[in-house]
Amino acid sequence: MNERLATAAWVVWTALRAEQQGMRTRPMVVVVSVVQPVALLAIVAGTRRLTADRASVVVSAVVLTAIWSATVWTAGGVLRRERTYGTLARSVTSQFSPSLVLFGRSLGATLSSTAGILASAAVVIVLLGLRVAVPHPLWLLVALLVVVASGTALGMLLACLFLVTRHGLAWSGALIYPVFILGGLLIPPDALPQWLRWVPTLLSLHWVHEFVVGLSSGAVRPAPLAVAVALTVVYLVAAVACLRVAVDTGRRRGSLELV
Repeated sequence: MNERLATAAWVVWTALRAEQQGMRTRPMVVVVSVVQPVALLAIVAGTRRLTADRASVVVSAVVLTAIWSATVWTAGGVLRRERTYGTLARSVTSQFSPSLVLFGRSLGATLSSTAGILASAAVVIVLLGLRVAVPHPLWLLVALLVVVASGTALGMLLACLFLVTRHGLAWSGALIYPVFILGGLLIPPDALPQWLRWVPTLLSLHWVHEFVVGLSSGAVRPAPLAVAVALTVVYLVAAVACLRVAVDTGRRRGSLELV
């Protein structure tokens, strides 16, 4: 058992480092991790005076929106890029579990993107002189860990879905802005039409934002965070099942360019 755990940890770590090294050469990483959060935060927070609690809500919405965008373009594109580079077969048909490999790569992309977004947001907060309320820093750290876990699982699921279509790049672009509008982050759910207010409930990042909204006013409400964790588990289970089906289908039919 210990040997298996050690091997799994090594696979995840190796895949994580490989993905982070590859991200250094991708201009899109700079766009989604630096340019986008800086632009959004400057527009949303730099054009009006905000109280400390309201500033916390705005920063949370911008950071989580940027993380969604980064998840789609970085973690969500892992398998699509593998197919483009001709290395997909090696990644998903080796002696190691393809789920572990994908988990490691998605985690590496999520960690790098999240770090870049948080650093960029911190610089803008300082430059704009925003006062951000953080009444419960330990709970905020827990929320950040949930965001990383959720972004990783969501990235894995998107990567698997993009794998089964040759139009993954088009789908990546198509998924960005609908969530910007309907994700319950930059635009509150109560500002949406009544028949669309259910959409944010499917996004774990929306529930993390609801938790941070409560924290900014001094209230600790574990329920939204628990929903985010539950959705993260659903994303992960769906991703593993989707990857297994995609790999099995590719092996039988050669439809995914596996060898």
